[in-house]
Amino acid sequence: MGFSHLQQKTGFVLLSEQESWATARYMTLVDKNGIIQVVPRPKERKASFLPFKLIAFFVVFIMLLKALALLSVGINAYEEERLALSEGNVFEQAGAFVLWIDPATEAISSYLRPYLK
Repeated sequence: MGFSHLQQKTGFVLLSEQESWATARYMTLVDKNGIIQVVPRPKERKASFLPFKLIAFFVVFIMLLKALALLSVGINAYEEERLALSEGNVFEQAGAFVLWIDPATEAISSYLRPYLK
């Protein structure tokens, strides 16, 4: 690849798209001994799905606890306690909302019922 006199004098070279992409993946470092090294650039940190996984785990854990409480106490006593919670302060009402028996909780409790008896 030949360079023009201006490119040789200034050191400014226009790279093709493929070459510029390849050079963007590497960086030049000088170590403590003065040796120049070309090393790959550190990978950019992508958005982590840890919060999503943590929230999903928390939701599954709460549903499992609701199903176990429903099985241990019984549906009538569970509903009575939930209704008593719904008449309390804001935090108790929020707890009653979370402890509402949804179809997923019923499915989990019906699945676990033979194993716990």
